[in-house]
Amino acid sequence: MKVTPKQNVLLNASAWNPPPAYRAAPAVEQAAEFQPGSEVLAEYLDWVAYLDDLARQAREGQDDAGRRLALAKLRFLHRRVLLLHEQMMQGGRSQVKAGLEVLLRLAGELEQVVQELTGRQPPVVDEWPLPYRLYSRQAPPTEGLRLMTAGRERRQRPRGVGNVLHPDEQHAARLVLHGMRFVMALVRDGFGMAQHPLLLQAAGQELRINQLIGPEQGNL
Repeated sequence: MKVTPKQNVLLNASAWNPPPAYRAAPAVEQAAEFQPGSEVLAEYLDWVAYLDDLARQAREGQDDAGRRLALAKLRFLHRRVLLLHEQMMQGGRSQVKAGLEVLLRLAGELEQVVQELTGRQPPVVDEWPLPYRLYSRQAPPTEGLRLMTAGRERRQRPRGVGNVLHPDEQHAARLVLHGMRFVMALVRDGFGMAQHPLLLQAAGQELRINQLIGPEQGNL
């Protein structure tokens, strides 16, 4: 059965909005991963339309809209990394290089989302960056101070030490990270390619993202 964002049991139904009447075209490098006319491509386009809708709302600069977009991005990444694992199992050793290249792209998107949510200013690597004001630490012009809302004042204060991900965001990020580890284990143990240079690169990225996510905050 095709899994759409609305059907995904991990997706918060309160964040769902009806998709627009069009399907946005995916990035060129992403479209090449799917067969034209396939259910997987249709699912991908549904996700793209859904994220585009959330991104339009997030451009208004509200924290809750930005976080809805971030959480949807994390769940989209989880679906894609699970699909990657299935594809690599079916393709065998011949698909290792291409699969690891996809994994590195997914890891880059995951790292961006986690950095955005933890007050950093990462380079944009996907098509749905969060509004800059959500994680900006730049002081506003002096003449603009009187116009700041309480929420914006809060955003200007330095973040406290430690993990600032909400528990549901942390949980979703860890699901993506676990999916990455399944792919890496398949290449390392299933295909016996533990020294593949792209696998070693992915392992370094996985370690860095794990440190960004921080310790578990409790079960959801």
